[in-house]
Amino acid sequence: MAEQRAAKNMILGFRVSELQVLLGFAGRNKSGLKHELVSRALQLVRTNWTPEVFEKIQELHVIRHSSRTMNTSYHQVVTAPTFPLHSSEAALNARTSVTICHTGKDDAKSRLRLTNLPFYEILDEVMKPTNLVPSNNERIQENQFGFTLTEKHRQQIICGFSKSGGQAVQVQLRICHTDTEFIQEDQYPPYLTVLANSRLCPFTSYFSSNKPSLEPKRPCRPINVTALLNLTSDATNYLTVFWGNFAKRYSVVLYLVRQQTTAELIHKLQVNETRSSEVSGELIRKKLRLEPENDITTTGLRVSLMCSLGKMRLSVPCRGITCTHLQCFDAALYIQMNEKKPTWMCPVCDKPAPYELLFVDQLFLDILEKCQDSTEVQFKDDGSWSSTKPEKQLQRNCSLKYSIVELEDSDSILPNPVNYKGDVDIIDLTVDC
Repeated sequence: MAEQRAAKNMILGFRVSELQVLLGFAGRNKSGLKHELVSRALQLVRTNWTPEVFEKIQELHVIRHSSRTMNTSYHQVVTAPTFPLHSSEAALNARTSVTICHTGKDDAKSRLRLTNLPFYEILDEVMKPTNLVPSNNERIQENQFGFTLTEKHRQQIICGFSKSGGQAVQVQLRICHTDTEFIQEDQYPPYLTVLANSRLCPFTSYFSSNKPSLEPKRPCRPINVTALLNLTSDATNYLTVFWGNFAKRYSVVLYLVRQQTTAELIHKLQVNETRSSEVSGELIRKKLRLEPENDITTTGLRVSLMCSLGKMRLSVPCRGITCTHLQCFDAALYIQMNEKKPTWMCPVCDKPAPYELLFVDQLFLDILEKCQDSTEVQFKDDGSWSSTKPEKQLQRNCSLKYSIVELEDSDSILPNPVNYKGDVDIIDLTVDC
């Protein structure tokens, strides 16, 4: 309908305060960031369209542009820049401003490389990388893509459902900058809204509420669209992306992935990326090697057996291939922390340490097995090592030489010096110091 298209374009130009007024008028939740409010308002137009809602949208639009539309009646349809909204592939192909991008073409755009996500193993590429192409000069653009899941894809997704309701196999949408020269990280364009088969796809984003035209500063996550897809037949699925056109170019790609747990990643690391003790031994000898140009000679090197992340004893000692230090951190804790907030920065040297560059140090595994009660080891210039016990532990091992008597207890019986064979200290409390 022409009125609904006009209403949606008017909503995309609303400020936060106007979106909150509209949602409050319709009895919807009006809290959240601007892109969340826009999504709720668009959903309101699609699912609960009434003349009253349209009149309210017109009223807010007129107030928003009162200086330009002072003579415009509230009950007249206010024209706004329009972009087509889809209902089917045939309808979209009939409109010149929007086209459906089909998959299967192997061109320059398909050479786009995205950063690897350790927690998601790529099983197949459902849709090749495709550019988001603006169709006009409007700020808010719309692109729609059609793709079909094969019978194998559908079976993998259905068999991947766990008893707890989780999805081990997912169809993920990833968005990044259009740049084939470097490996790209996930990046959302401003005003991003994603629809899968005309249904709103929820995702977590970190858009700024003060400057909504900017990209999110935090790393973006892939968007799981599995729950909104047609898994019962080989019918075409449609993905619609609304995005802000602010000179930068973006590309989208769909992957079929399998979600991996922390335990699986640790097991892979232990099986495939465990380095022998000789590698670390050579690094120790290199660090302690006497160099003629140095006036100071290093005769020992102390390394802690405690993880700097959790302040606990190491269980799976690892570090990055690019790290030049001997100090290890715990692989299990490091992977768990990056699952919640993926930064992949070494906690020791603060340099990038992605999962692909991690390895388990066999030398420290042997040390941890032999030294159950030590928190530090000292390496010598020949590559040998010795354990050191902490001072607190040494104090605990020292036995008491003297008996303790509670002075407040009147019934306490002092030991008889004649019969007592141990060392006794006698303190005269009547003497002034």
